[in-house]
Amino acid sequence: MNIEDLNREIENLSDNEIIEPIPSGSESETDISDREELTIDGNLNPEIVMSEDEADESESDIPLAHIKNLLLQPAANKDYSPPTWGTTHKPETPSDFIHSTGPSSFIRSLENISPLKIFQQFITEDFIQHLVFQTNLYAEQEKIATGKNYISTTMIEIKTFLGINLLMGIKRSPSYKDYWSSAPDLNDPFISRLIALKRFSWLLSHLHVNDNSVMPGRSSPNFDKLYKLRPMIDLLSTNFEKHFFPNQHIAADESMIKFKGRSSLKQFMPKKPIKRGYKMWMLADKTGYCLKFDLYTGKTDSQEKSLSSRVIKQLTSHLQGKNHLLYFDNFFNSVPLLEELKKQRIHAVGTVNISRRYLPKLKEDKKINRGEFEWYTSNTSLAAIKWKDKRSVHILSNFHDPENISEVGRQEKNGNITQVPCPEAVIDYNRNMNFVDKFDQLSSYKIDRRSKKWWHRIFFYLLDAAVINAYCIYKSLDVPELSSKDFRRALVNGLLAEQIVASSANKRRSNDTPMARIEVKKCKPFIPPEVRQNSSAHQPERSTRRRCALCSTSAKQVRTDWICSVCKVPLCLSKQKSCFQSYHKSQ
Repeated sequence: MNIEDLNREIENLSDNEIIEPIPSGSESETDISDREELTIDGNLNPEIVMSEDEADESESDIPLAHIKNLLLQPAANKDYSPPTWGTTHKPETPSDFIHSTGPSSFIRSLENISPLKIFQQFITEDFIQHLVFQTNLYAEQEKIATGKNYISTTMIEIKTFLGINLLMGIKRSPSYKDYWSSAPDLNDPFISRLIALKRFSWLLSHLHVNDNSVMPGRSSPNFDKLYKLRPMIDLLSTNFEKHFFPNQHIAADESMIKFKGRSSLKQFMPKKPIKRGYKMWMLADKTGYCLKFDLYTGKTDSQEKSLSSRVIKQLTSHLQGKNHLLYFDNFFNSVPLLEELKKQRIHAVGTVNISRRYLPKLKEDKKINRGEFEWYTSNTSLAAIKWKDKRSVHILSNFHDPENISEVGRQEKNGNITQVPCPEAVIDYNRNMNFVDKFDQLSSYKIDRRSKKWWHRIFFYLLDAAVINAYCIYKSLDVPELSSKDFRRALVNGLLAEQIVASSANKRRSNDTPMARIEVKKCKPFIPPEVRQNSSAHQPERSTRRRCALCSTSAKQVRTDWICSVCKVPLCLSKQKSCFQSYHKSQ
C-alpha cells in the first residue's frame, strides 16, 4: 500500500471504525491522546500505543487508527537530538531557593491596609477613570448614530456598579432585576436604594473597556480577538506579576470561564466540570494566587505544532534562573520541554502521555502489579517512571530521583488500609498540582451573570480574579483574619462608601431608613469604617433622646439628643465631651 492509498483510506474511515476518538477543539491541535485528566488512580489506555514488535510489522498489518494517530503527531524537530535512556544517570537535585516570596514591598508599606487598598493595586483608580471615559464615549457614539440622549457616568457611579456586582455574587438572585422587585420576598432594600434599576441596566449595557471605532479589522495585521478587553488584560497581567513574588512551588493548568453563547473563542472540554466556555491558561502559586494568565484564542500560527510547550514557556518566561518547582499535567509534558526548562533552571514534573515521542519503552500493565514501578533516566537529567496503582501512572520529571520511595495508604474492599510503595515523584506531584484548583475554589462568590455580550463573562471573571488575588495577599499579611465572604463584604463597603455618603448628604431617602446601617451588633449599631470615615458629610442633627453609640454602657447609660446625619447613630455632643468627633476618627 503506497502513501496515497493510505491517506485515501484514512479519509474514508467512518466514526465507528476509529479505535481512539480524536479530541475536539484545541486539544486535537497539540496532543494525539484523548485529553484526560491524569490522577493517582487514572491514566490513558496504554494498549493503543504501538510496541516495538508492532512497529516491525509490515505497513499493511498496522491498524489504520494507529497510523492516523502517528500522522497526527507533530513532526520531529530535525535539529533535536533524542536522549538515551538507562539506569546510570540521575537527575540533578535543585539548588536552594533563596528568592523573596509573598507580597511586594510596596504592598507591605501601605498604611492602614484594607481590602479596598489591596484591590486598588490591581483595579486602579486610573483604570476606573478609563472605564468612565470609554463608557461615556460609547454612549456618545450611540447618540450620534441613533439620537438617544444619555446622562454621563462618573467615577462614583462606576465604583458603585462594580461594588453592586460583587455584592450580587454573595446575595444571589435568579435575575439582577429581582433586587429591585416590588415583591417584598425578592426585593433587596440595600441594593435598590443605592441606584435605580434603569440606571444599573444602562451601565450594564453601555459599559466599555476599549473604543470600538478604532478596532482593527480582521484583515489587519494588528487584529486582536481580545481587543475589547485588551486594556484590562494588560493592566492585570502587569499588576498580578508586580505585586506578588511566588513561592518555590508553582503549578500550571487550565481554568474554564463558563459561556454557552456564540463565540469563535469558545471551547468544548467534555471531561471538565465546565464543559463549554473560554479556556484560560493559568500559572498559580501554592496560595492560590494567579501569577500569570493567558486566554486561549486559537493557534497563533497555522503551522504551530507545539501549543503546550509555547504556553508553558510564556507563563514561565519571568521565572527563569530562580530554581522554581513547576507542576503540570500530561497535556503540557514532553521530553523536549523538560530538557529546555532544565536549562533555564526551572525544575518541572508532571504526568505524561506514554505515547509521546522520545520516551523509553516500559513494561506492559499486565506485567506489573499494584505498588510496583519501573523507571529509566536519561543522559539529559530526566526520569521516566511508571507506577501501578489501580491503574498505571506515568511521570516525567527533571529533578526527582526515581529511587526515592515512600508509602501511601490504599483502602481495600474489606475496608482495611494497606500501605503501598509509591515513588516520591508521584506523591510530590499529587501534593502540589492543585494550585489552580485552589484559585477556582476561592471564587465561591464569583459574579455569575448571563450576558449576550461575549466579553462580559471574561470581564467579570477578571474582576473576580483581582478580588481573589487581593484576598490571597491579605491572608499573607499581619492583619485581622477575614473569611473570603467577609473580605468581599469589606471590599464592597469600600467601593460603595462614597455613594452611601453622597446619597445620605443629598437626602435622597427619608431619615427613618438609615441605609448605611449594614449590621447591628447587640445594642450598638455597626457602621463600616469605610463609610463613617468618608468625606465631611457627617453632620450632627437633633433627634429623640437615645443612648450614645460610643460611650454608653449597660452599667452606665449615657443619653444624648444628637445623631449623625449620615450614620443615623446617637452620639454625645457637648462642652464636656464630643463622642461625635471621636467616633468619626480613624481608630
